[in-house]
Amino acid sequence: TIGNRSSSSSGQLGTNSALRMMEQLATRQERAYERLYTFIQYFLGIGSATPNSHHNVPTSSNDAGRSYSASMDASQFGALGRFQDGDDMDEAFGHPIIRRALRVLRHSPAHHVHALELMASSRRTEVTRRFLLALTSGYGGMAPLEMRAHDPVGYVGDMLAFAFRAFRVEGELVKTLFLSEKEDGEREEKEQDEEYDDTTDSRPMSASELLAQSMGGLSRPLKTRLSQVIMSLASQGGAVTSDGSGGAIQSGDDENTSSSLNRLVAIYSVSGLLRFYCSAIEKALEKAQAENEVITESPLLTTCDECLAEAADCYVASLRAYGAMLGSHSLSSSQTEAHLAQRAIMLIADERVASPGFADDALDTVGDDLVSKQLSLSFLVSTMMDAAMTHLKTLDGTSALKSAVNAASKSGLDTKETTKWMALIDEKEQNLVEALVGTEAEIVLEECGLGAIRSAIKDMDRVYIEGMTMSSHPGLSRKEAEAAMKKFYSSLFSPPIPTFEDVIKDAQLRKIARSRTAQIVIDLYQEVYRALSSERGGYSDLSFLEHDPNQVKALLSL
Repeated sequence: TIGNRSSSSSGQLGTNSALRMMEQLATRQERAYERLYTFIQYFLGIGSATPNSHHNVPTSSNDAGRSYSASMDASQFGALGRFQDGDDMDEAFGHPIIRRALRVLRHSPAHHVHALELMASSRRTEVTRRFLLALTSGYGGMAPLEMRAHDPVGYVGDMLAFAFRAFRVEGELVKTLFLSEKEDGEREEKEQDEEYDDTTDSRPMSASELLAQSMGGLSRPLKTRLSQVIMSLASQGGAVTSDGSGGAIQSGDDENTSSSLNRLVAIYSVSGLLRFYCSAIEKALEKAQAENEVITESPLLTTCDECLAEAADCYVASLRAYGAMLGSHSLSSSQTEAHLAQRAIMLIADERVASPGFADDALDTVGDDLVSKQLSLSFLVSTMMDAAMTHLKTLDGTSALKSAVNAASKSGLDTKETTKWMALIDEKEQNLVEALVGTEAEIVLEECGLGAIRSAIKDMDRVYIEGMTMSSHPGLSRKEAEAAMKKFYSSLFSPPIPTFEDVIKDAQLRKIARSRTAQIVIDLYQEVYRALSSERGGYSDLSFLEHDPNQVKALLSL
């Protein structure tokens, strides 16, 4: 009995000792996690070790109870805490000891989750601080971005470049934080899901979530400034002169016309920049997704997409307004509506070629999305051509529109669109040539003497009765007919066919117009010759008809 009692007491004592030992180990492990968690805060200057904190954080067990000197106070460095500059802070976040510490804290989900949240909040604050600093005071040796606010395209380009550079830096930093120890620098470690329960609050942030949180603070001021620039360009305010706006504006143009065209090209240039950076961010996210990283929504990409849609809408509205005001712009400048449309098409086409945002659209491959259609060359040409064709009244204008379509074609306009607009311009050109030739032919006929005979023949046809002869009709007597023919034959030595050099710039088209004018003269002479030499003519002597129609045709051949 006594032996049984002794063995029972020994077993209970052993069990109690093991439990106390486990409790002590658990307590020490929890304190170790707490110390490691506190160390991370101090090392990175986050949480309780932010610049406004005055806590002295030990880094090892030997430092317990040791007070830090004033020289180690985190607040002495201002917004950066204990760090000398931004690069120093970035190096701290990418330090191997931080990666090892985070790996250890995976076994303490509460500390791990909160540490990542503090890091994300710190990076968000720092990225936003750097962006605002770059805008107002300059950052990294660069001049303040706001100094280029007078140049919308340059200003937007600088802001987007800074934001994308920050996005890449944060992406590399986040990727480094999630690297495994064995595969350091090669690939991201997979999360150990079994360490966490299924509740959302207890799960740690993924790499993409941490990146999204870091860039979230920058996105809001960036969007505000981008929207201000876009709305300023879309407004009907003062002129905008930009080195990156496309082409130079001639000094002889009206101020309103110049400013409208400058704003139009600048909006298109801004759209191209936004399109480029949207594409760059999407490619970076696709690359991360290819590495088995679950991608969450990117605030920077959302901001760029929304601003791109806003810029495209403003561009469409400005383009249509410019087209609707071609008549007003033409009245206040020395250029026709066709030349103003040509200028807009060529400047925007040149800007499209120069912009990196349209580098993948060499053949103007319009995507399914609305923005791609709005910024396409097809939309530009159709809008400007529809507006200009209603004002097209000169052959010089048709040449200008042809030149614009050719420029757009070289910049990537679809072949079908090019063919369609060329055909419409050719049709309009033929109508204008016919009208011009008809007017000039009337003048030639009067100068060479055939106009009077033609008028007399028409008068006779209106009063003609059976048995009437032409020789007995006023204006068609032999004397009058002979005088008219002499005048005509004398003009054949120096035909009064106009050169059309003042109204037709195209040499081939001038030749066609001269040929058609000469053909009208030939056709009328043939008609008059047959009428005078017929029985209806009533002339006993036709010696005044010195040349037959074939001879006249040979003499007037151009």
